Amino acid sequence: MNLRLLTLCLLLASFSLEAQTFKAGLILGLNASQIDGDDVGGYSNPGLRAGIRASTMFSNEKLQLDTDMLFSQRGSRPSANEVNIIGLDWSFRMDYVEVPVTLRYSDWYVEDGDYYKVYAKGGLSYGRFFRSKHSDLSPFRNIDEYINNNDLSITAGMGVYLKKHLQAEINYTRSIFPFYVRQVGLPWGRSLIGYFVSIQFMYEI
Repeated sequence: MNLRLLTLCLLLASFSLEAQTFKAGLILGLNASQIDGDDVGGYSNPGLRAGIRASTMFSNEKLQLDTDMLFSQRGSRPSANEVNIIGLDWSFRMDYVEVPVTLRYSDWYVEDGDYYKVYAKGGLSYGRFFRSKHSDLSPFRNIDEYINNNDLSITAGMGVYLKKHLQAEINYTRSIFPFYVRQVGLPWGRSLIGYFVSIQFMYEI
């Protein structure tokens, strides 16, 4: 199932009857993540977000299809205020290979640079979980064997070109299905759904 989904993502990025040109870029950014069902709040868990992008340009020059291949860190930890209240500081990090496929609409044409200044985008993202890291006090340190290795998320964002080849982008990504499903006898009593906000920069090459 996961191989078929990944193949579909790659085909969407590389095939279009209307495509005229292709672009590529390098991405570096930060995720601020949280988990529904973990008993703490806030986007308190930082993680790395880095990889590459391939873009397919359409005959309608305001539209393009972006496909990223990313190393993406997600997870959960209490905020500083919660640590003061409960007296415990712990962290739970999950590492993914993430493949977002998004349709972008651009506007605000810059004539002297021949590019559009701003854009909005949305689509789906496939993630493949491959490892986790826990602090000693993490309440999730016993759930690794029950984590769903495959993740499907919705993602949406907006961006701005700081220069012709340099973009700054913010995205919101939320899993459609839990990565851990509550069952009798398992080590955590609630289903867990991950989500995160990412801020990233991309340099077109």
